[in-house]
Amino acid sequence: MAYFSRYTPIADKLGIVSAVICAVHCLVIPAIFLLKYTWADSTGAANGKAGWGSGLPHWWEMLDYIFLIVGFIAVYHAANHSGKKPIKWSLWFFWLCLAVAVVFEKQLHWMAYIASGGLILTHFFNIRNH
Repeated sequence: MAYFSRYTPIADKLGIVSAVICAVHCLVIPAIFLLKYTWADSTGAANGKAGWGSGLPHWWEMLDYIFLIVGFIAVYHAANHSGKKPIKWSLWFFWLCLAVAVVFEKQLHWMAYIASGGLILTHFFNIRNH
């Protein structure tokens, strides 16, 4: 059952900030891939030690899942306080697209940009609706 009283835009603002940071995070990854061989430590690569040239750090890849969790919380609360079904459906649709893009990152990395943009716009519409 949806809860419609006492709307506060905190969940929508959290969703917007999370989606923007997620999009920036996704835009930085291609730059790192382009520069990783430039940043590679030649002595580390020669000794077989993992360095910048060996790929992204594990914590950087885990940020995707942190964004999904924060986004889920924001979408859950924003959707429960929204009175319009198209906004509810859009929030969940774009969050699901983002989750699929994260899980299948190698094949569907482009979908993360669309999903982040859709989440940002839908959260703005939800704020404006109230």
